[in-house]
Amino acid sequence: MFEFGFVTIRTSSLTTLLTVGLLMSLIHLSPNASGDQKPRVAILTDEEAWTRLPPTTDGTKPHLPVWVRMLAAEMPRTAAAYLQLDYAHRAASPLPAKLRAAMRFVAANANRCKYSTDQAIADARAAGVDEPALSGLIDGSLTEWNDADRKALKFALDMTVDSDSVSDEQFAELVKAFGEKQTACMVLLMAYANFQDRLLLSLGVSSEENGPVNPLTVCFPAESFVLKTTPPTKPQVTELLIETSNSADSKENNGDEWQSQTYDFLQQRMSVQKGKPTRLPILPWSQIAAKLPDGLMKGPSDIVWYQTVFGYAPELAVPFELVMRTAGAEASGKWDRIFGSGLFWVTTKAVECPYCMGHCEMNWEVAGLNKDQIATRSRLLSDSDWSAFPVAEQHAYAFARKLSKAPWEITDKDVQELQTDFGQERALLVMFNASRYHYMTRISNGFQLTLEKENVFYEYYNQKPPVRGESSELETTPVIHIPSDAEAWKLLPKAIAGSGQPLPAWARAVAAHLPRTAAAMLELDFAHRTKSPVDPILRAKMRWVIADANHCEYSRAYAIADLKRVGATDADVAVLTGDPAAWPDADRKPLEFARLLTVAAPTITDELFVELQIQFGDNTVASMILLAAYGNFQDRIVLGLNLPMESDGPLAPLDVEFIEGALQMASLMPPQGGLPSLQTGGKDVISNDGDWGTVSFDELQARLESQRSRKPRLPIPSWDDVKGKLPPAMAVRPTRIVWSLMTYGYAAELQIPWSITTRTMWAELPGDRVFEESLFWIQTRAIECNYCMGHCEMLLEVAGLDKDGVADRTRKLASDDWSAFPPEEQRAYAYARKLSKAPWTLTADNYHTLEKDLGPAKAMSTFWWLCRGLYMTRISDGFQLPLERENVFGDPAKK
Repeated sequence: MFEFGFVTIRTSSLTTLLTVGLLMSLIHLSPNASGDQKPRVAILTDEEAWTRLPPTTDGTKPHLPVWVRMLAAEMPRTAAAYLQLDYAHRAASPLPAKLRAAMRFVAANANRCKYSTDQAIADARAAGVDEPALSGLIDGSLTEWNDADRKALKFALDMTVDSDSVSDEQFAELVKAFGEKQTACMVLLMAYANFQDRLLLSLGVSSEENGPVNPLTVCFPAESFVLKTTPPTKPQVTELLIETSNSADSKENNGDEWQSQTYDFLQQRMSVQKGKPTRLPILPWSQIAAKLPDGLMKGPSDIVWYQTVFGYAPELAVPFELVMRTAGAEASGKWDRIFGSGLFWVTTKAVECPYCMGHCEMNWEVAGLNKDQIATRSRLLSDSDWSAFPVAEQHAYAFARKLSKAPWEITDKDVQELQTDFGQERALLVMFNASRYHYMTRISNGFQLTLEKENVFYEYYNQKPPVRGESSELETTPVIHIPSDAEAWKLLPKAIAGSGQPLPAWARAVAAHLPRTAAAMLELDFAHRTKSPVDPILRAKMRWVIADANHCEYSRAYAIADLKRVGATDADVAVLTGDPAAWPDADRKPLEFARLLTVAAPTITDELFVELQIQFGDNTVASMILLAAYGNFQDRIVLGLNLPMESDGPLAPLDVEFIEGALQMASLMPPQGGLPSLQTGGKDVISNDGDWGTVSFDELQARLESQRSRKPRLPIPSWDDVKGKLPPAMAVRPTRIVWSLMTYGYAAELQIPWSITTRTMWAELPGDRVFEESLFWIQTRAIECNYCMGHCEMLLEVAGLDKDGVADRTRKLASDDWSAFPPEEQRAYAYARKLSKAPWTLTADNYHTLEKDLGPAKAMSTFWWLCRGLYMTRISDGFQLPLERENVFGDPAKK
């Protein structure tokens, strides 16, 4: 399937040639293609340029390409490094000369860059491409080119117009046809082409006065370039003008398309990227280091980008690195790194590159922003209104977006605006860097690089990260008042054993409004940390993986403490927290299972589950699911309340027992008050989520029907199998709920304290059940849990809605328009969605809005209910439970 613009054409092998020809002809014949025009930056003569450039090693001063003479006035050493980069790609690349010229033509043609198409044609002729083959390349018919070459040319087209669309299968076909090294060189060639074309189009270069210039073999002394990285200065962070409109036309310029991918959606993409395997194996650093010049890297790099490009194509990657480092040094003092990372961020969103977007956030942190400032900045950039930024920055961001999507449409006015805003020198830096970012994103998307989980740029810039205590003490401020240990023990029910011990921060925070629930949570935590059938070392490792996927530093520290408590060494911890490729073979599948249960539970395959069954047995695998469910619940409690590490934490598991009757054992169904009605003429106060409305209500209903026929991954126990494992108060009424039968049947020691906890919360502070189930429905949609979505519909019916009322409500929840609900409910639904998809992005303002809308007590109970929802869904998706065909909630039996 080939895609161009909004046209999708499915092809077979017999029509591939014609389809590629059609697409390339559409591009080649476009009336908007760049022609001759007046350059936008002054062009030096050869003599003037050579007075600024470093001297060559042999003293020669050949005729220079026009773009070198344009850069040399302000960035002479960068221009020299760029000249050597150009030579590497045009004359020294491991790619066959004919094919690399042809691929360069495809990219230039797609970018509508006349200068580069002329140059590519000249290089093709010099490489020996005959006129029939050249004619087929130019007109798009590709006659005289073999099947493997056509795949490479299709790859060049895709990498240029939509690099995120390149599939793993497409990449694997290239590796099969050309090998790993040449395929890697193709990625780097397309990165260079998209960088160079954009810079040429920005500068207004359309042709050479004396025709295309051959690759120059000039060589500069090593000291002409910069080998060390230039760390960002710590500038005064400019406060964003969030409350003030700073531009009259910001919204008009951005439009609806830009905000269709929301901040939360983008954060989820970055989270997924952390689990994506890079398309080529990462080589040992010892093999990589031998290919690099002395002084370029001080030691092994944790940056996957470098591990890949230096590992497979150092002859092309090193010259680019010299361009980048030299440019960074030449621009030092003239370039605001916070603004520059914003410019890069806009580019990453425009071309859909989650790896580079993650690097933008890391670089912001190194430049001096804290996590809240980073979240605020990227959230504003993802929206349609940029008025919080200075007008000059808005213009630059709009320039970067336009350069990303349609570089041939850059106009004299666009460049003049930059020059007016920034001056000639800094405007050139904006154009250069905005173009360079298209090298970075093509590398990242081409290889589908695995996004690093920790900030890898402190080491890159030889900077020390913020100092944290040995116990990973959190430098954070909770969003609510947390009682002291003494205050919390007074709130909790009376304990008959274990009273007075230091309490975890989450227990003290919850106890302020839900003291009985906090007591039940303590017993639940003790069960998971001491009574689980999962081996103590493995469960601590799994808990770390879950916390890591949720970006929860607090829980990571607890998992490591538990791991050391059962005998793990610092070396064991280093293996766990390092490259997953180094994990012991016995750990790989359970740790990957834990990660997937956290980030993408519906994607877990039956095959992986069966492998775990064989390795560990049914009960242990079931306990693994409950561990992941509990971890996702607990991490959200911590993240949503921004809880700090205890002064003497991480704490050991707290063994405490409360008086009889303190906790709710029997099932119950709180009464429903008056039924809410959907309103008409309301206002939608929530920005659209990037993919929310793309799955229709009817499609969701079809998924529920499919779930009803789903075969469970373990046999479903009967009530007779289960009731003997339960305390008498919990075994009064039989249940038909598959969720309960499975969890009690295979992991009663972990499920009983969970049921007691949820029942205690319901008894302690009952809520509006229609509102609660609507919130839960949002969560099931956010993470695509069909089983729990079906239960939401059943419980809405039990609460009093008829089937039409349930359908009306969930249909509106499934849409991008929530105006049928009160504004405070809409904000709660948005909070539920964010908590479900990217809990690490929650801010204090998010929780305070919940408090303002609902009141402190109801805000806490609602928040707790939402955290609970992420437990329920992990159970359902982990077991892949078949959805019951009848409503199983018609009696008081409850999950």
